[in-house]
Amino acid sequence: MNWNSMIRGRKLGVSLMAAALTLCAAHSFAGSAKADETLKSWLGREYTIDTSTINDQIPVGGKMTFVFDSDDNVVRVCTRTGNNQRGAWRMDFAIPCNVTLTYTRGTRFCTADDVKAGNAEVLSACHRLRSRDIAMRPAKVNGAVELNDMIVFFVPTADGEYNISILVDSPSRVTGSGVVTGKGGG
Repeated sequence: MNWNSMIRGRKLGVSLMAAALTLCAAHSFAGSAKADETLKSWLGREYTIDTSTINDQIPVGGKMTFVFDSDDNVVRVCTRTGNNQRGAWRMDFAIPCNVTLTYTRGTRFCTADDVKAGNAEVLSACHRLRSRDIAMRPAKVNGAVELNDMIVFFVPTADGEYNISILVDSPSRVTGSGVVTGKGGG
């Protein structure tokens, strides 16, 4: 047996083992994403929709909970029907935890007035969740589905409540379709 062949063989074996360990570590790390610290206090709370200009899509009285999915590194919107809900959850929201959102860390929390004003420059600095292409209702054309964007802003109040304000629209506009607000529970 040639010593050079043995040494090369051992180096190759060590290199292969190191590569395998690196792949396993990368997979473990990717599979265990963690929620951002700013986002954590808003997760797991149930929010009751108290106003909605688009009640046929996001009904007043409906319940939403945001849950972090570490495997996919997204936030899932889990919906359920509230006792006093006006209308049913429809399309993508009808299946609990079906809608996924991505988190963007801002430099501050928005106020309810910021969201109602719809100033994109102001809103771009706020902590938010966003989803694109959510099916919320059938389109006006037979057999088609209208896809919308949804942006969820976290709106803390002076008395420590956790509220949300949601903008829903087609991808071409920011606030044309609707504004939804919700109050958070404990």
